[in-house]
Amino acid sequence: MRFVKIDKKKATSGFSASQLTQYYVDSTQLLEGLIKEVGSEEELLAELQVSFVVFLLGHVYSAFEQWKKLVDAMCRAHRSIVTRPEFYKIFIRTLHFHLKETPRDFFVDIVSRNNFLVTTLKLFFESLREDEGVHSELRTRGEKFRAHLEKYFEWD
Repeated sequence: MRFVKIDKKKATSGFSASQLTQYYVDSTQLLEGLIKEVGSEEELLAELQVSFVVFLLGHVYSAFEQWKKLVDAMCRAHRSIVTRPEFYKIFIRTLHFHLKETPRDFFVDIVSRNNFLVTTLKLFFESLREDEGVHSELRTRGEKFRAHLEKYFEWD
């Protein structure tokens, strides 16, 4: 299975120190590059879906790693959250169903060890709540999703 390559280090060659810091704080540039590479927002969301299904049904660890990288890139792309509200509405819905298909304790056990998903989603929800220019419907949908996850996975 060939997934789109997500190589943060290669994309940063030639960056100044401030550009490098910004790149790792806000993955908008990475996300926009991925969308361009695969051809569209829909194609990138399809890759998210495929990587999850391949991991869930085929137990392919590299697919899980790809899913994690995509989720991380999408959640940390603060400027894209403002400029691509429809993409993020679909992302939230997709992620909702992905997490619904995982065993309830899949992330609960890992949470106590500072799980990537908890950390990444906290940043995502913080951006939805605090960044200026976030579409109100997206902000509302994000809040509902956050409340659902906190209840479902018993997160703080």
